[in-house]
Amino acid sequence: MDVDWDKELEIALNRSFNDKSDLDHHITLQKFTSPLKDGHIWVRGANTGKFQPPINWQLIENKLIITDVFSDSFDVHVGDMITKIDGRSIEDHFREIKSTISAGTDDWSTYLAQGRSMFGKKDTELTIEVNNKTITLKRDGSYTNGVTEIPIQKNTFKKLDQDIYYLNLSKIPMDTITQLLPELKQANGIICDMRGYPAGNHELISHLLNEKDTSNSWMRIPKIIYPDQENITGYENHGWDLEPKEPYLGDKKVVFITDGRAISYAESYMGFIEGYNLATIVGQPTAGTNGNLNSFNLLGDFYISWTGMKVLKHDGSQHHAIGVLPDIYVTKTVEGVKSGKDEFLEKAIEVILE
Repeated sequence: MDVDWDKELEIALNRSFNDKSDLDHHITLQKFTSPLKDGHIWVRGANTGKFQPPINWQLIENKLIITDVFSDSFDVHVGDMITKIDGRSIEDHFREIKSTISAGTDDWSTYLAQGRSMFGKKDTELTIEVNNKTITLKRDGSYTNGVTEIPIQKNTFKKLDQDIYYLNLSKIPMDTITQLLPELKQANGIICDMRGYPAGNHELISHLLNEKDTSNSWMRIPKIIYPDQENITGYENHGWDLEPKEPYLGDKKVVFITDGRAISYAESYMGFIEGYNLATIVGQPTAGTNGNLNSFNLLGDFYISWTGMKVLKHDGSQHHAIGVLPDIYVTKTVEGVKSGKDEFLEKAIEVILE
């Protein structure tokens, strides 16, 4: 990243002199590390309070839309647009939240911000303006990261119409995929849902490969023998060394659905799909953050983690802060939320049937 790290340190040190509490200092550390655009950066320490009011919201079509309502004690509905939070504009509220998030892509930043923008300590109040009314909500529920459940993801797998198989890679174990292989071989198409984090099932890639994996240097560990990381002497190169396996499924129409929630291991997985062109990728860019974590502890019981490995795309180009890009870009719409559509899944089915 093109970051003037000395300048960022100076800004953070000046800010720290005005910190009056652990929470203040927590925010200072978050703002200090956010310019690195590293989705593996987590600052832990202060009790920020992870409770939320009985709603979820998402940024859709540049609007803040209510996507879940867990109580009927106030007059808001799925699809309603919020225009202010605690008296501030949506733009100002989210600008401040995002300034505390280190994220490789805007999609990962938005995913985290949607949750952090509503959480706080138990039973504190959050005021929203919606439908020209001001409504005060109590943070009385455990924090869910602002994620609205996708109906199809309730399934580990599902046979859809037209002999299309849906695999939820966030849930389905490899053993189950192995049992399904005879049916997948006869399927009209396969949809793999990577809107989340895989359940240790990357062996599926071997059934999409028609040749041995020769990409053996996309993960790189720097060899550091001098202070201050100067004059790096080279890298230890690593890959997954996957072998093709039967039955071969790469002759099927295969679609991978993904979005900004796919980070780290999910991006290693998606890197093969992109690098070897194993499927059509539908959705949004992944998080742009991959590689093993390093971490350290600070005074005051603060903890910081960050990416401790250089990970590239399979063609040797930059992955960090770029991610895996979709072949077909899909966005949610307000109308889709109101009608309960899964526009990502609908596009994946359309690709298979075209």
